[in-house]
Amino acid sequence: MSNLYQLHEKLLADRKITEAEVDVIRDYIDSNGQLDLEDMKFLVNLLSEAKEVCADFDALFFPALKKIVLADGQIRPDEQFFLLKMLYSDGVVREIEKKFLRELHCEAKEITPEFEALCNQAFATDGTDWDVGGHAGSTTSQYSVHQSD
Repeated sequence: MSNLYQLHEKLLADRKITEAEVDVIRDYIDSNGQLDLEDMKFLVNLLSEAKEVCADFDALFFPALKKIVLADGQIRPDEQFFLLKMLYSDGVVREIEKKFLRELHCEAKEITPEFEALCNQAFATDGTDWDVGGHAGSTTSQYSVHQSD
């Protein structure tokens, strides 16, 4: 666990996740064996604490989360917690996050009323000015996503 903490600190030293760091993250999750809730926590915490992420991170992040969340066909409360953190930690619900929720909603074998409410709230928002507790009072994102050239 201390190695994971050290990796987390190293990756976020500059509060950015670059293409080179995505390779390090990919190596970690590939070497870790089966993806699980701890991997979800690690990835969501990286996203939540970064001020800037590259598009390559999203390309790794969303498929990994989908694999974890849909492993048993349902979206459990502990997984919903990390989905909420993903959605609202930066004050902006990004379109890619809404798309991800739609995919989860379509592919899950069982939808709980709580997940339905989470989706409805995220879909209803204009995308900005949100936090885990509701409106954050800020209209700017905590981080930006940079496209690869």
